[in-house]
Amino acid sequence: MKSIKVHMATGGHSAGRGVGVYAENLSMSLAHLPGISLTDKDPDIIHYPFFDLFYLTLPMRKAKPTVVTVHDLTPLVMSGRYPKGVRGTIKLFLQWLSLRNVSAIITDSENSKKDIEKYFRISPNKIFVTPLAVAEDYRKAPSISNLKEIKEKYHLPDKFVLTLAAGPNPNKNLPTLAEVTDRLNLPLVIVGGGMLQEIKNPVHPELIDLVRLQVYNHIKYPGYVSNQDFNALLHLASLYVQPSYYEGFGLPLLEAMTTGCLIASSNTSSLPEVYHEDAITFNPRKAKSMEKAIRKALHLSPSAKAKQIELAKLRSKDFSWKKTANLTAEVYRQVLNQE
Repeated sequence: MKSIKVHMATGGHSAGRGVGVYAENLSMSLAHLPGISLTDKDPDIIHYPFFDLFYLTLPMRKAKPTVVTVHDLTPLVMSGRYPKGVRGTIKLFLQWLSLRNVSAIITDSENSKKDIEKYFRISPNKIFVTPLAVAEDYRKAPSISNLKEIKEKYHLPDKFVLTLAAGPNPNKNLPTLAEVTDRLNLPLVIVGGGMLQEIKNPVHPELIDLVRLQVYNHIKYPGYVSNQDFNALLHLASLYVQPSYYEGFGLPLLEAMTTGCLIASSNTSSLPEVYHEDAITFNPRKAKSMEKAIRKALHLSPSAKAKQIELAKLRSKDFSWKKTANLTAEVYRQVLNQE
């Protein structure tokens, strides 16, 4: 059987966490599959692992069969919080035109697939779901000495609530989490380099949540952390909370589940596709619902807590980069069979 030659057109986007990690892990996993060959020269398929709504990341002319990964449509789903402007609207239209003549679209969740159908009016037969997975770092328990080192490095209290957000994006719902943890007298640690950006006047609409967070004194901002450090933070945290209004997948939630950190999650968008059926969840638009869930999680009996962690770890085993790569390779095969 002839090997399928694939060019992964990363364009250098988002090294570190996010889509850069997706492209890196997917490429490494695809390289281990029989019948797939990654190349920069004369490929059978070009795969764009990144699609931006408001920048021209996808060429209009496709010289080869083209696959593109659309991780989510957050700015369209929450359009009131993500103003496009005239230039953004024009670029969105051009990106939409370009997207309509790709061979296939890959996305992270069934929820995102429905959004792509709805907002871009693209046939579901052209959209394929390939869930994400975690780095192997999260399957390794840090040593006691490493945990002590990380606790001192980030000046962490004995008990704290943890969440991760690449920035104060409106979909993350961080002000509500801050309000609730403040009311419960719980230290909150928000990981993510975007949380440390400077606020200028006038405040950009997407940064309003960062301004709202500045009234609280119980929050720590470690900034960007490595996988190894975040793994340790998850082992140190009393609870990981995913407070989002909307997520295309919710990878940090899966990372928390994998490590054995107790979780409480928003029950919206793609997140129910990630957590287990008996997970502690809440309505992110109701602070009282979030508060009730956090209280419940932190007051579980030892046996109930152990059961939650066991179920989350078991569910996390359903996700792997090998599985993601196999599903992606199947998309390539279907595309070439249809050409």
